[in-house]
Amino acid sequence: MATGKDGFTTTVGQGGETHQQVPEKGPHAAEGHLTTNQGIRVADNQNQLKSGERGPVLLEDFVLREKIFHFDHERIPERIVHARGTAAHGYFELYESLADLTKADLFQRAGEKTPLFTRFSTVAGGAGSVDTPATCAASR
Repeated sequence: MATGKDGFTTTVGQGGETHQQVPEKGPHAAEGHLTTNQGIRVADNQNQLKSGERGPVLLEDFVLREKIFHFDHERIPERIVHARGTAAHGYFELYESLADLTKADLFQRAGEKTPLFTRFSTVAGGAGSVDTPATCAASR
């Protein structure tokens, strides 16, 4: 167990994980503590709430859910995908039943027409790049 210059007590758990406890005495202003977006103080955001020692993570762990939300919604401009492509609208007609291969209703009966919309896309360059690599008409 160690106490840092900020007054937090840090202990190491049985699995080697760290636990940081808010001091009972001293300044309790929000600036000196780790908090959620709603201002709730968090003593430890490095470990998850689990069902048992090696059990699954529980949905009750709102601190973890908040961290995942921010990670999933982080926008990195260099990684924004610019999808370009074409689409086809028409019908899909099965010539031969595939009932021996799949249970999908679409592939059970030969000769049946199913309305279809398909999008063919590719990842192209940035906003100023040309569309030629992405269109089928460019190869003619």
